Amino acid sequence: MKNRLALILIGVAAMLFAGGYPSESTAQRRIFSHNTKAHKEGKYKDCKSCHTLPEKNWAAPRRDKREPFPDVTTFPYHTSCFGCHTRDIYTRGGTFCGTCHTVASMRATGGRGVLAFPIRSHPTQFTTLFPHNVHQDLIASNRNDSGFVPAHFIKASFRLQDEKNAKPNFYNCAICHETAAQTPKFESRKIDALKSLGSIIPDTFEVPIIPAFFKNSPDSHASCFTCHYQFKNLPPGKQSCAGCHELTKPSFDRNITQRYSLKFNHERVGHVEKDCMSCHLRIAQNNDIRVMKDADVPIMACKDCHAKQEDQMFRKVLLFEVEQRDASIAKNEQPIFQCTYCHTSAIGRFETPASHR
Repeated sequence: MKNRLALILIGVAAMLFAGGYPSESTAQRRIFSHNTKAHKEGKYKDCKSCHTLPEKNWAAPRRDKREPFPDVTTFPYHTSCFGCHTRDIYTRGGTFCGTCHTVASMRATGGRGVLAFPIRSHPTQFTTLFPHNVHQDLIASNRNDSGFVPAHFIKASFRLQDEKNAKPNFYNCAICHETAAQTPKFESRKIDALKSLGSIIPDTFEVPIIPAFFKNSPDSHASCFTCHYQFKNLPPGKQSCAGCHELTKPSFDRNITQRYSLKFNHERVGHVEKDCMSCHLRIAQNNDIRVMKDADVPIMACKDCHAKQEDQMFRKVLLFEVEQRDASIAKNEQPIFQCTYCHTSAIGRFETPASHR
């Protein structure tokens, strides 16, 4: 009996893996799609039918032996797929298993034989919904103090000498956005509304591009689950994955930061002391993360501080370059003077916007 069972297992394994897993190029063409009729209708219309939360990782030890954390970290378990795809396991040499698995084995590998989740090389099938205005209102209404006591004593504090240069901790955007730990991939954002006055010239930077030029965006569910654990505090009817994610046409997640200016240091003296909202004036009204123009810093936010400086920084930086640009155009110089104090030459080669005059 034992030998027969062994033969059966060997036969099943041979059926599963006779053809091996598909190549990288083949796997790219066989990406799982949420946008099929079978996955959009019936019981599988509900995200929870496949993505069970909380998942095992929240209570089980992680592969890297660190503490478990509340995140969506793995693919759906076998029971989610086997409801419809049982036959697919035994066809085409078991290539269906290669959708998630990288190791052909009949033994459990403790999660080590599967693709990393999420798969960076695969198209993103969902867009993220995040209304900054709603969250900003919640932050503003949830002040981090306890008010005054009946005798109206005011809370006071003292600062030790070695704390005089301590970085302020604002109860605002910094709750989710922190200074980047390493420099991300970046490129200049495209400008369609302005006319290019010349080709891109070699760019120059006073200092190398460093992580302090960038802020991290939440890159996992963990920060969201601080408030939305098990879909709490979501609008009625959206207490599921659909509360934050919306199915859209596949778009590749290049994981590249796009900015108009790549020369702004958030950790620089004079900037680190400012609350994020001092410069990002319009983000609090943003109700759609896909429309991120509201996150841009208007030039008047820069003028508010720099125009008051004794060394006339505003004139030396902004007005000087605008004047140089106008003079260069008048002389019909080639290449036209390009603004590169704040911007890369990919941006500084465009005509001067009205807001900068």
